[in-house]
Amino acid sequence: ATVFAAMLPFFGDINSLLGAFGFMPLDFVLPVVFFNLTFKPSKKSFIFWINTMIGVVFSSLGVIAMVAAVRQIVIDANTYKLFADV
Repeated sequence: ATVFAAMLPFFGDINSLLGAFGFMPLDFVLPVVFFNLTFKPSKKSFIFWINTMIGVVFSSLGVIAMVAAVRQIVIDANTYKLFADV
């Protein structure tokens, strides 16, 4: 991983894209969705709506983070060089 990170100066940009794509759903969205699917709280209950709100907010944050990561990759694309001394 160290050689790969040194070889590719955009390693951090790729990590931000993968983090936005993988970290947000796995840590914030899927647990509340699975809770609602497993325990089936009433749709009138407070816990159902809090879980739904958490899922919606963090899903939209994940989409925004993915757009920002792709934007950063596009901005930095002109300066990429193999084994660049950043």
